Amino acid sequence: MSNATKLPTVGGKGNYDESYSRFLKAYQDFKGECPKGVTLKLQKSGARYNLLLQFKQPPTGKRLPKTANLECTPQGVIDGVKKAKLVSEALGTITSTSEFWDWYDTTILGKNQIEDNLITYREIFQQLEDEYFAGYNRNTGRPRSRDIVSDLSSYHQSQKIYFEQFPNWDDYPTWESFKVMLYTPLQNGEELIGSQTFKERYYILKAIAKKSPNKDHLLKQLELINPRQTRFTVKQRIGIDAFKNWWYSAKQEVYTIKNHTFSKARHAWLWVTGMTVMYGLRLTEIAAAFNL
Repeated sequence: MSNATKLPTVGGKGNYDESYSRFLKAYQDFKGECPKGVTLKLQKSGARYNLLLQFKQPPTGKRLPKTANLECTPQGVIDGVKKAKLVSEALGTITSTSEFWDWYDTTILGKNQIEDNLITYREIFQQLEDEYFAGYNRNTGRPRSRDIVSDLSSYHQSQKIYFEQFPNWDDYPTWESFKVMLYTPLQNGEELIGSQTFKERYYILKAIAKKSPNKDHLLKQLELINPRQTRFTVKQRIGIDAFKNWWYSAKQEVYTIKNHTFSKARHAWLWVTGMTVMYGLRLTEIAAAFNL
């Protein structure tokens, strides 16, 4: 009898089509990545093995294994760790027993869904990026494009800079990772709550949550937070005479610049500042119109 025929029959979702030793190695390598309180469980049932999650189940609090729609494959182990993190988070935030099990059926077991809709941060970020560049410049009304530097810069400042605060884009969205991103202190030492940055982070998280399979849970947690901005930057003002004096002085200095490229750029921006004062336009509106 060959060694292959001696291997156990492995159950779970789908057919087992990889070597048992490779699956077992993945199980041993990754089961330690599960959060405290929720673990992977390899359970034998007759001649079959199933990959389950084990945790203290509401409302009894008894630590029992629970099916989690996992294949007994290396990828199934990796998916199991991710689902374990989702369950750990839900156990810490969902207080209603019925709500937890409804969430478990939808998010972990995929019931009442055509297909497993667990998607990663990377996939959600790509969707949001595609939607951004499918839109229009709010100042000029022209279609946005990845070939226009100002559009790329705007996308980075309004969205990507916040996406980059997530360390692992291949994770599934969880409230724990939301909290880390939302409450990371500002580097300049300013108070976070009530700042413009806090408000922007909040609405980026809300956009991410709306595309997550556990959106009801994430949005419910966000609803408990007040994102209102209470601290604002003090706006600077300058009189027209003071501006004219500065403008003419800066214009004179331009002619002392020997580098032609720098001189040309300075002339262009002085022209832009003059137009903003004369016609009340924003710098970005004029710069975009003339590709400055």
